Amino acid sequence: MKFKPGDKVRFLNTTGGGVVVKVINEFMVSVEIDDGFEIPTLTNELVAIEPAGKSGDLFLNKNDRRSEIPVKIEPEPEIIETDRISRIVQRGNGSAVSTGIYLAWNPQDQKRLLSGSVDVYLVNNTAFDILYSFLLKNSAGNFSGMDFGSVPPESKVLIETIDRDELGKWSNGVIQVLFFAEENEKALMPVSATFRIKGSLFFQEGSYHETRFLANQKAVVYTVCELSRVPSTYEQILNEKENREPIPAAAIRFRPETAIDQHRVAPGEAEVDLHISVLREEYGKLTPHEILTIQMGYFERMLASAIAFSFNRVVFIHGIGNGTLKQAIIKYLDDYKEIEFHSASFAKYGNGAIELILHNSR
Repeated sequence: MKFKPGDKVRFLNTTGGGVVVKVINEFMVSVEIDDGFEIPTLTNELVAIEPAGKSGDLFLNKNDRRSEIPVKIEPEPEIIETDRISRIVQRGNGSAVSTGIYLAWNPQDQKRLLSGSVDVYLVNNTAFDILYSFLLKNSAGNFSGMDFGSVPPESKVLIETIDRDELGKWSNGVIQVLFFAEENEKALMPVSATFRIKGSLFFQEGSYHETRFLANQKAVVYTVCELSRVPSTYEQILNEKENREPIPAAAIRFRPETAIDQHRVAPGEAEVDLHISVLREEYGKLTPHEILTIQMGYFERMLASAIAFSFNRVVFIHGIGNGTLKQAIIKYLDDYKEIEFHSASFAKYGNGAIELILHNSR
């Protein structure tokens, strides 16, 4: 059976299921489970769940689609957390959206939000001119520059028009922004914001809301930064002179960087246990691949947190096992030349932990 992005599926050989977010090849698709992790899965190990409601019709053949039925949209909060690392603006009337920089994914077919091409916009909702660069992170972990340029105050720019099956690729990357004004009371620091949005969001009609940025058309709108949270150069220098912890760039506040604090054992040092029994209360039915995916996801988030908050030493307890998690960590660290790593204290951890020294974190 052929699957398409947006199909709801169940696993045949284990419990649970999710949403297809990407077709890898003829025999394999990527399925996003409830925890937000994407799992490559063979199509013969999946069974499709019958789509329900208006959204389900969009995944049927054209001749099989039912006539459209109006759906009442209930009021939703202005802003909600859709997962731990992204913030989506849920209602975009003029008074509800803060001054700042935004990304918007705008379906060209406003009657069928879950099909057709999508326009990707960068929105400058400030009184500043901005210079920007837009980069996407590929499957190998490298960044590809997709666009750069300038955007006048209270304006937007079309970055690209993409096909529906490219949404997964266009939901993980970095936006870098410089602010310019002929006269302003303070000089703002540049913003370098990482964005990553759960692929399943784009296949849920409730994720799309009207926004004045796009003439009240519906879109998924992501907050890159709020202007009120961008520090000035003066504030940054003052923090450094007084030996205070620098204020992070605005976009950092939208990621769970402070999560590393729960593992702090000394100033600038942390100890993180990656045993699945620590990360999940119920794990008995997880496959080895699911367990590794969860462990590596947590490792990556804690490492990013440690770097962002200038930690200089982190111990990751991976356990002994068959060495799969340890090797996955070592391979991941190939992209971090500034990080030194070695086996942690044998007396304390045996052969079950790796110690990272973050030389350039300060």
